[in-house]
Amino acid sequence: MRGLIRQQLIDHIADIAGRVFETDTAAADEEKPYLVMTKGSESDENDWAGISTLIEVWPYVAHTQFKHVDALVAAAIDALDHRLLQDSVTGEAILCRFTGSTSADMLDEKFDAITRGVQFEVFSLGWLLYESVEPDPASALSAWTAMRFPNMQTDPQSWNPSDETPALYWRIAAIRSVQTMSWGAWIDATVRGHMLVPRVPSRNTWLERTVRQLALDGHVTMSDQSRMIIQRMSADSTLDPFRTGQITLDVRFGVLRTSAAATPLNQINLNGGA
Repeated sequence: MRGLIRQQLIDHIADIAGRVFETDTAAADEEKPYLVMTKGSESDENDWAGISTLIEVWPYVAHTQFKHVDALVAAAIDALDHRLLQDSVTGEAILCRFTGSTSADMLDEKFDAITRGVQFEVFSLGWLLYESVEPDPASALSAWTAMRFPNMQTDPQSWNPSDETPALYWRIAAIRSVQTMSWGAWIDATVRGHMLVPRVPSRNTWLERTVRQLALDGHVTMSDQSRMIIQRMSADSTLDPFRTGQITLDVRFGVLRTSAAATPLNQINLNGGA
């Protein structure tokens, strides 16, 4: 995880010329500007994104160039906030979001530098390995989203959310009940939608547009061309888009019983004899 974040900062902030250090590894006479990364606490108390870790990034600039702190802070936020990073070798995937500054500008006398810390929450995205079972409500809603809102990103493996092109991820939160029928079964499920947009006003606009269109449509077509009925729907823009998801759908869909394979005939007699 640290390696992915470090490389992202190096690739996107030319002014630091590759100078990104772990805690206590920077020398007092190190050329400035540079960044220092520190790792905070871990938490797994979220519904869908696995373990999350707090990472702090501290830009260090010469004390005579204090205005450059703002520029480096902005560059670090731009490099990491709402960015999905994936290791091409190990497949490890993480998603970062900016959570705020950890301090005001401060003078570090030991390093003769001005610095200010900014904090990011980093989510481990092990759920990307999820394999759907068709017909799948989440996949159906992703296809519906792509059809109704072509600018919206629905593939979490290539997310890069922005105000103009938000990301919307659907997941099955619960199977509430199953009603067995002669032809198969009705399944009642709860699906959650995570709307990822950097700015709150734009996020709320996209959220309202999505909910209104779902309400007007009333159903979603699944991969087997059957209808998934939307029974109830709610949305709360104050909920955490990374941990909980702002949209809740109660849906009903059907699955067909697989026909039993007939026992093959060992012998066929066309003359009617024994």
